[in-house]
Amino acid sequence: MSDHCGVDCTNYRDALSARLDGEDEHRDPVAPTGATGAGDTAAVDRHLASCGSCRDWWDHSNRLRRMMRLTPAPDVPDLTDRITAVAVPPRREHWGLRIPLAVVGLLQSGLGLSQLLGSPDGHGAVSGMAAHLGHESAAWNLAIGFALLWAALRPHATTGLLPLLTVFTGVLGVVSVVDLIGGAATAGRVLSHGIVVAGVCLLALLRRRDRDNGPTPASVEPAADTAGRAATGVTSAA
Repeated sequence: MSDHCGVDCTNYRDALSARLDGEDEHRDPVAPTGATGAGDTAAVDRHLASCGSCRDWWDHSNRLRRMMRLTPAPDVPDLTDRITAVAVPPRREHWGLRIPLAVVGLLQSGLGLSQLLGSPDGHGAVSGMAAHLGHESAAWNLAIGFALLWAALRPHATTGLLPLLTVFTGVLGVVSVVDLIGGAATAGRVLSHGIVVAGVCLLALLRRRDRDNGPTPASVEPAADTAGRAATGVTSAA
């Protein structure tokens, strides 16, 4: 490739391409292979000034590079007001139900702990299999107390706790009535189950409150979806 006097322009254009990419012009195109020197850039500039073909190539390459690096930004509408209108505000912390739930959790934990320590209120352990059953009951009561405390700190935990404790409380209520009538349980022991009943009621109220405050209303979902598609350029032009 040459334009005059038998000069090969290929090496010069390689050097110009390197310049265009911000790289070093490694060797003098007119020097022997492998030779280097401080006059590389000057030699390329002299050739560019004297060779019309390389000047055209250089101008075209510059324009092409600029078109590839700098493209006009797409026209995106300002959706700030629409997004703000449908955005869900951050949920405020409500402690009205969580504080009573924490108190119930402490009471339930104290009940389980008193059973483990063998308090003299009728909940203590006895010998044999009855002792093991008493320990199981104490461990379960203690676990329920800790679970209620955790739900007071992290209300989202009510989703998993509520079904389990609701079934447990229902079965416990039936067997407590049967045992009370048959004389197998004292009134004090049955009344102590009121703590877990209160805990389940508070869990249900807390879950209902979070469910009512949580999801985005269906009426704003279409607007939010439209705003999102407009922001990404998916909506079709009118």
